[in-house]
Amino acid sequence: MKALGTLHLGFLGAGAIAEALIRGLTSTGVAKPEQIHVTNRGNHVRLAELQTRYGVNTYALATDAFAHVDVILICTKPRDVPTALAYIAPFAPRDALYVSIAAGIDIATIEGALSQSKSGYEEPRKRIVRAMPNTSSIVLCSATGYALNHACTPEDEAVVRTLLGAVGRAYPLEESLLNAVTGLSGSGPAYVYYLAEAMTQGGIDVGLDPHTATELVVETLFGAAQMLRERVAPPATLRKQVTSPNGTTMAGLAVLDAYSFTDAVRSAIKRATERSAELGDALSRETRES
Repeated sequence: MKALGTLHLGFLGAGAIAEALIRGLTSTGVAKPEQIHVTNRGNHVRLAELQTRYGVNTYALATDAFAHVDVILICTKPRDVPTALAYIAPFAPRDALYVSIAAGIDIATIEGALSQSKSGYEEPRKRIVRAMPNTSSIVLCSATGYALNHACTPEDEAVVRTLLGAVGRAYPLEESLLNAVTGLSGSGPAYVYYLAEAMTQGGIDVGLDPHTATELVVETLFGAAQMLRERVAPPATLRKQVTSPNGTTMAGLAVLDAYSFTDAVRSAIKRATERSAELGDALSRETRES
């Protein structure tokens, strides 16, 4: 693997996550625009937007985009991954590292799509990474879990950690845990937004105007997140520090407990994890049967 500063990165797909990665890579200096090559299934307007916005190279044909890249980032819709990979496999560099951002597509499915060359002969095992970022990638604050197949090298992991680190923080895991990552941090922003909705409405209910209620909620969540991120103390300790005996916070938390707040959150994460596994299994079956 080349030094990170000289890598050429090919993006298969040009959606929101691809753009977040491009923004992170270019704004942090991890990669220069001329090192980034982007193609999609035919949305030339979208490609022109990315070229104008970030100065990256865009291509109507995947054959041109991936001719000389070192890393191929798979950012297509999950159902499109097997077909797209089967298409690019014959002309993609044989030693490219593949990094999949497609939710629910396991490494085995990607390996299967890449395992046959155009001539039908079996290719050497590809180096593949499966990653699960979240939508906070857009503001470069993603919590991303990733897993590598056995063909990957320590140098590959260093590259992947740097690439994913351009949009937040990245954590290496066994692939079997990526459904749990999906249920916790992949779906997690929606849980926080749901809480923010409820808190804002609660503020309005007690007399605040919508703008003020929204501002107070946003800053409260931001401040609490900063306290957690800086490891000031564990969450339970921080909660107890705010909770005076017989005070306002204790009264509010008692209501949340009465509605089984903790059980609801834990059950939501469990169900989202299960659903991630269900969707992944369905996609894998479709791929095998196609």
